[in-house]
Amino acid sequence: FIKAVKDMKRDIVVIYHSCVYVTPLIDDFIEAGIDVLNPVQPECMDFAGIHEKFGDRVSFWGTVGTQTTMPFGSPEDVRKCVRRNLKTAGEKGGLLCAPTHLVEPEVPWENIIAYVEACREFSL
Repeated sequence: FIKAVKDMKRDIVVIYHSCVYVTPLIDDFIEAGIDVLNPVQPECMDFAGIHEKFGDRVSFWGTVGTQTTMPFGSPEDVRKCVRRNLKTAGEKGGLLCAPTHLVEPEVPWENIIAYVEACREFSL
């Protein structure tokens, strides 16, 4: 279905959302025509590993844990997470560095500010 749509509208970007561990399926997603995989949950997926293996064929969205780092980490933990993931993506790119899901009410405001500031500071 995706390939048929892309044949009609070549500039369409397909973003696929699937929570949980989907690493074994990424090749299939790419073959199906997925352009962006959302989210990359650090609680169950290795961003460095999947970026190395698939980063030349698909982009990734997420990598900042909303079950771990955002609600329970310190602002410095958030900054380190953003910096590490942007460094992993490097000049090759292919990362929309973002919280993996909704930013829930229990996330400290300081962590949200740390995320925004880190994205501004460490983006290429």
